[in-house]
Amino acid sequence: MDNYVSVIFCKRCGSRYVDISEWSERGRVIFHCRSCDYREEVIGFTLGRANISNRELQQARDTVPKKGSYER
Repeated sequence: MDNYVSVIFCKRCGSRYVDISEWSERGRVIFHCRSCDYREEVIGFTLGRANISNRELQQARDTVPKKGSYER
């Protein structure tokens, strides 16, 4: 079975525990990191989604970001 996901990472601490705490009709979004409590407002963007397998989803959950760099 496949899954549809959107993944957001905290640039400040690298955590994958980021939620959307507010989303308005005008396109204003507040992202909230549950690890370091950082909040950031983003305007004019939306989220997409990706269709991935259970195996790929598990690999993504087990991946640890390297500080100061992004995975490609």
